[in-house]
Amino acid sequence: MDAFPWADTYELDMPSVFAAIRSRGARRVLLQFPDGLRDYSAAVAAAVARETGAETLVAGGACYGACDPSPETAAVGADLLVQFGHSPIPSVTVKDALFVRAKSKLPVDGVVRRAAADLPGRRVGVLTTAQYAHRLEEILAALRAAGKEPLVGRGDLRIAMPAQVLGCNYSAGKAVLAQADCFLYVGSGDFHPLGMALETDKPLVVADPENDTVRTVAGLRERILRQRHAAIARAKDARSFAILVSTKPGQFRMRLALETKALIEKHGRAATIVTLDTFTPDSLQYWRKEGCWVNTACPRIATDDFSKYQVPMVTPPELEMAFGLRRWDEGYVFDAIDGDPTQHETPP
Repeated sequence: MDAFPWADTYELDMPSVFAAIRSRGARRVLLQFPDGLRDYSAAVAAAVARETGAETLVAGGACYGACDPSPETAAVGADLLVQFGHSPIPSVTVKDALFVRAKSKLPVDGVVRRAAADLPGRRVGVLTTAQYAHRLEEILAALRAAGKEPLVGRGDLRIAMPAQVLGCNYSAGKAVLAQADCFLYVGSGDFHPLGMALETDKPLVVADPENDTVRTVAGLRERILRQRHAAIARAKDARSFAILVSTKPGQFRMRLALETKALIEKHGRAATIVTLDTFTPDSLQYWRKEGCWVNTACPRIATDDFSKYQVPMVTPPELEMAFGLRRWDEGYVFDAIDGDPTQHETPP
């Protein structure tokens, strides 16, 4: 494995990939990568073809998580989809798919110890992603060495590992929310820690092994909340709505969309349900005449991509705020997709 170009940065369990392809007798395999691993796609494809003899293809589209298995699998006649970089979502069934985590090899002890100095209080809720979940014991040991009491929550049926968070689900953090004085997120970027920061006003510190930095997302949180307040205010005056439904297996919430449509019509407004695999400004341009979009897909589309869209976009809980069914001063409600199977369905 040391000959592979990713060996210094990530551990990919390639022997398990080869074994799975052979055991299934897969003759054509589609490989899918998130942006952080896409540079390795050609090398991975070559290794799979060399070791298994399978015809190997690479999905060229974006990959946002285990909720987003490539829709091209059936179209290209692949016997198996192998998605790298993500753990499976236990409550979402994806047929003929294998999920392969990319386990980071970067050290975590030093950056966690530095982060501990910025953590107020003693009891620390620990959060991380699939890339660092295998380093959880090291993270806990570093916190204990710094005099902290780490708290590890187990998420709902959408979460595969202790302390793991997804962009749409922070149930592992919420499981220890009442006991924690603060939270520590170990991982790169602001995407995951921002979601938890929107769930709570308790202090959250980021320990980033990739950049070897310690920071908070407090300023970003406040900016996003101001944007959400503005979107809700504009939704109050909208007379027509487009309700957005993603056909991705882990994001498909048609039941919620129908309930949302009924709520909008109950308040004397018009609503149209729009289905797409992936939402972009270009793909939604034909619904710009609607006064507001309600997003039932990945909740982060509304919060993180706010500035990309010309029409205000709100989540279902935010729509309830616009209609006076929830109050802003009672606390912001993040539109989490939880592990309850009634929260999402498998597209037909």
